[in-house]
Amino acid sequence: MNLTDIKISQKQLIIVNILQFIVSFAFMRFSDIFRLDKDLHWIYTFGHCWYLMSALPCFFWGSFISGVYTLWKVDTNKILYLLLSLLPLILFLTAIFFNS
Repeated sequence: MNLTDIKISQKQLIIVNILQFIVSFAFMRFSDIFRLDKDLHWIYTFGHCWYLMSALPCFFWGSFISGVYTLWKVDTNKILYLLLSLLPLILFLTAIFFNS
């Protein structure tokens, strides 16, 4: 198997970006359980560090790049792909505004 033979579609990129956002957000929320536990506080710290340092930039840039690619290359269902591409970013911004 040659790595240049792998074909990744726009749908697969969008699905992976949305799933990464959901799993990372769920992991961060799950780690809140261990916030006050002295022995397991590392889970809370790891969950929030993972979300802020890895997941947040990845889904932000993934949404941005996927949205630009959709506007540039996709011909059919452009609006649908654009909305789905930007969905993690929209969900994140909505969670910030409604959480505070």
